[in-house]
Amino acid sequence: MMTDPAGIALFDGDMYQQINTARWALAQDVIRELRAQGAGFSTVYDFGAGPGWFAARLCAEGLDVVALEGRKDVAREGQARAPQARFEVFDFDAAAVTSLPAPRDFSLSFGILYHLESPLRALRMMGAMTRDVMLLETMTMPADFAAARVIRENPNATQGIQPLAILLSPEAAEQGLWAAGFTHVYRCQRAIDHDDFRDLPQRHPRRHVWLAARRSLQLEGFEAAPIEEPRRADYWRK
Repeated sequence: MMTDPAGIALFDGDMYQQINTARWALAQDVIRELRAQGAGFSTVYDFGAGPGWFAARLCAEGLDVVALEGRKDVAREGQARAPQARFEVFDFDAAAVTSLPAPRDFSLSFGILYHLESPLRALRMMGAMTRDVMLLETMTMPADFAAARVIRENPNATQGIQPLAILLSPEAAEQGLWAAGFTHVYRCQRAIDHDDFRDLPQRHPRRHVWLAARRSLQLEGFEAAPIEEPRRADYWRK
């Protein structure tokens, strides 16, 4: 499916600029703090890269960036906007789990998981493609247990490729990260300057952030998520 210029222009709207600025403020701090602690990563995936907003900034941090985007036209636009990155067309819902690009040191997964039909499968793929650390931001459904909800996607270039997606609860996302091979999963407790991340009087937080790693990390404002074994006998309890 072709994406027209008006569709790509949606990514440049004020709503997206505001949330991307808030997201990047956090991501840039985390990347710099990890590197200051001696993290030796230099190669990065930008999962669900869109037209290159984060890819350009990752390159500016001196990182070798491969940006994966599901729509060919959007990837082409991203390559034009972030020429130092390498853009590839990659659809997490359509790609084979058994044939993935080679892993890279670090991955940024911002704004994609909640647009997918199979987010747990995608997390497993992201884990296989991440050698060390992944920073994940996603919309979540409010629940204090592992759950998911089917949602309808808006039909435009900024949304999912398929008409339906699955929204995970925070605990479900944490279970998914653990199952993807990240032995250490950390919830972000830092303030992020956007209402989507805030617990408001009229609305639960719409988005959460995690740092997922294959080793122990210590970053201020990130706390370990308690990953518990599910108690299957409780699933059907009244």
